[in-house]
Amino acid sequence: MRYLTFLAAVSFCLTSIAGEPTKRSVNIELGPKAYRDGDVIRILSVSSTSRQLEQGDTVTVKGKVRLDSIAKANLSLLLTQTESDGSEETDASQTVAIKNGLTDFSLTTTIKHRGVLHLTFYDIKSGRPFGGVYFGTAKQMQAISGWDLSYYLRN
Repeated sequence: MRYLTFLAAVSFCLTSIAGEPTKRSVNIELGPKAYRDGDVIRILSVSSTSRQLEQGDTVTVKGKVRLDSIAKANLSLLLTQTESDGSEETDASQTVAIKNGLTDFSLTTTIKHRGVLHLTFYDIKSGRPFGGVYFGTAKQMQAISGWDLSYYLRN
């Protein structure tokens, strides 16, 4: 019986080690944002493998968006690098297609560089951003508090 208990414990530990990293709820602050009339991104929850939202963390953001300014767009969870070469690898879990009206979303990314996270609307045809919000820790948002996102609204 002891042998079976031991095997069960080892099996559980190996499954835990090989499984997805544990994520915890993270309190975030909103940073610079800009939207066209009628568009908005509302973050309902952020979970991450650490509360620092830093390089190496896997982050999932859930929320709701309202898209009124155009019929279709992409919503992406991306990182603006504050240090590094500026190149960024992305995957499908970071972007969702949305339609006019209200839409729930859940997006995930692994932070590969130093920087700050943002959720941004992108025009499907041109690929240009037209609204979004930065979010992160209080320290991260303080560091970018002066960023100007008015370029989102030029088009």
